[in-house]
Amino acid sequence: MASRTHDDRRAIALSSGLGRSALVFDDKGVFRLLKTAIEREGGQAAFAKRYGINRTYLNHVLTGKKPVGDTAAEALGLRKVYVVK
Repeated sequence: MASRTHDDRRAIALSSGLGRSALVFDDKGVFRLLKTAIEREGGQAAFAKRYGINRTYLNHVLTGKKPVGDTAAEALGLRKVYVVK
């Protein structure tokens, strides 16, 4: 039988829309999605202009100087969540 804490976490996850239909990506997966989206858009400048993101920031993300942040994730239609192990 599941513990009370496990049941509480499951109830919260399901009520927040994170049920079975959620896709979970790690940092590498989000980076690959971003890189593909930038290429599809025609380059960093075009992607930055379309989504209102600073092109220098995108360049820093792609060169590993900065992590993929909320702004870039939102442009991909993603949101940051925390997963309990």
